[in-house]
Amino acid sequence: MTQRQEAAALSDPTLAQATEAAIARWGLAATTLERIAAEAGMSRATIYRRGVTRDELVAALTRRAAERFREAIWPALTATAPAAHRLRAALEAICAAADDHLPLLAGMFLAGGEVFHKPGPGSLLTDVFAEPFERILADGAADATLRTVPAALTATVLFNTVGWGYVHLRASHHWDPATARRHVIDLALHGLAAAGDDSGQS
Repeated sequence: MTQRQEAAALSDPTLAQATEAAIARWGLAATTLERIAAEAGMSRATIYRRGVTRDELVAALTRRAAERFREAIWPALTATAPAAHRLRAALEAICAAADDHLPLLAGMFLAGGEVFHKPGPGSLLTDVFAEPFERILADGAADATLRTVPAALTATVLFNTVGWGYVHLRASHHWDPATARRHVIDLALHGLAAAGDDSGQS
């Protein structure tokens, strides 16, 4: 997506809001330009005349979500606290950011990999979502506040487990934010095995 296309897609806040509303209502896979137009109260031809496509609108929303995610997680990346504390703060931040766009993210949850994913362990379409966690995990191995793990792979697991797990509990099970956040993050950080029990290791 070129800068011109992105600027055009985001230039009209009505179209951005309509795209979010269509994804929230229909899910990402079933969101069409006609449905975006209906949410915006305009015809599909009107949107065409503005020079944007459905894919450009979705890509623009994804980039905007990435920017807001980066803003939310920045304090955890730049803090001087031990990495374990920063990791919890980073996970709290993605939950808070998810609440700001919960209907949109719930609509993208079963998107079939169109926006946030690509095949293969450790893969994310937009590196901005996983890379901050990779950095904190590496810092945690260095300061001995976190286990040494494959950082890139574990970062992807963390983002998907906490991010999408939280969205699902909030949007589908209607858990309150504090309960969903506490249980998802605690499970991700501490697991369930008792200290010294390696029976779950393969």
